[in-house]
Amino acid sequence: MSTITAIGTSLGTSGINIIRLSGENSLNIIKNLFNNYSKLSPNSIIYGKLIDNGSFVDNVLISYFKAPNSFTGEDICEINCHGGSYITKEILNLVVRNGAEIATPGEFSKRAFLNGKMDLSEAEGIIDLINAKTKTEARIAIEQLDGQLFKKIVSLREKLIEILAQVEVSIDYPEYDNVEVDNIHVLNLLELEIFEITKLLDSYEEGKYIKNGINVAILGRPNVGKSSLLNNLAKYERVIVTDIAGTTRDIVEETVNIGDIILNISDTAGIRDTEDIIEKIGVSKSIKKIDEVDLVIYILNADDNLSKEDIDMISKIKNKGIKYIVVINKMDKYIKSIFDTFTLKLSENNINDTINISVYENKGIDELKRKIISMFFDDNLNSVNEVMIVNERHKKLLEKSIEYLKNAKKDVINDMPVDIISIQIKESAKKLGEIIGNDVSQDIVDKIFTKFCLGK
Repeated sequence: MSTITAIGTSLGTSGINIIRLSGENSLNIIKNLFNNYSKLSPNSIIYGKLIDNGSFVDNVLISYFKAPNSFTGEDICEINCHGGSYITKEILNLVVRNGAEIATPGEFSKRAFLNGKMDLSEAEGIIDLINAKTKTEARIAIEQLDGQLFKKIVSLREKLIEILAQVEVSIDYPEYDNVEVDNIHVLNLLELEIFEITKLLDSYEEGKYIKNGINVAILGRPNVGKSSLLNNLAKYERVIVTDIAGTTRDIVEETVNIGDIILNISDTAGIRDTEDIIEKIGVSKSIKKIDEVDLVIYILNADDNLSKEDIDMISKIKNKGIKYIVVINKMDKYIKSIFDTFTLKLSENNINDTINISVYENKGIDELKRKIISMFFDDNLNSVNEVMIVNERHKKLLEKSIEYLKNAKKDVINDMPVDIISIQIKESAKKLGEIIGNDVSQDIVDKIFTKFCLGK
């Protein structure tokens, strides 16, 4: 393979930047440029001068990792230079002129995978860690990078191999075969394996929200406090707020954190009948947004009459099976009699589970945040010890693996030939193997690593 190079740090003004090299020619390139080359030894870092045809370029630190004991499994050298963008680019160009090629996105990690330094799920853990926006997301990525998912998949595959042995023994020694006993035993083993894989697959429901965030739409009539709630959650004035109905005419989107969870919030135009063409388009977009989100926060005001529009919209949300929270805002303005009358109207229309807030006084917001988290996560997020799936590729492969095992069960029950049953079990194991990079196509490998940044 060629020797590759890239800037491994974010290009800009900083204390240091790092240019990485990987490949059999890495050390020779450094030899041509570094005045203290003779002092370099594996797993060391040496201070010296970078020289280009006798001219001083920069004071640098050079580190060297000898194959196969390096990240990529190849010889790696790293140049730590001063952090200006100009000098960093100059050194990168200097390295290229001396024989290196510019790396493609993710090529360092791809070489690590191809050289057996990590499995495919660990490589995907790297990109998840780089992109992590919360502590929980980072923790799951670190666990994946540490090989926790790899160990789980290997364990599941080993159990499938044991089942395969139980099935195929009847092919090799048919004279000792007790069909009824063997079938019951194999069915039990298959059921247990389906249960274990399904348990891992089920973790994706929480995992996808940790990785991608929860998509939330704030709905309600004009002037109920939709934009004020978004501003409160975002902790700055993201949306213009006025007493004029219809101020928000289009969907405004913002990403906010509550605790350790990401909310992708859409503030929508107030839902009402209007003759204003632009506002009417905004209302239409608000209603369509229901089909695009994981959660609807529907806001009411107790000092307004409960309108038919409110009742119809909440019913529409219920009928679609979307998670929703009904919030009563402006609690700072209500007297008890008004509030009691309003809640009675809600109850008469089967709207009972509500949260009372005052965005103005910042009351009830913490309760709303806790409610959102409890709707999507069963346990305390910081105490999750089980391996969690956050990657859609993994999810699809687990689903296919389960499908093959269910087919194997049917084949056992229907007394199909043993070799047919074996094929289903082998295919199930193959799908599990693809998660960690066994028998995976080059197209899949290339697609995964192109998501990486340059230098990684």
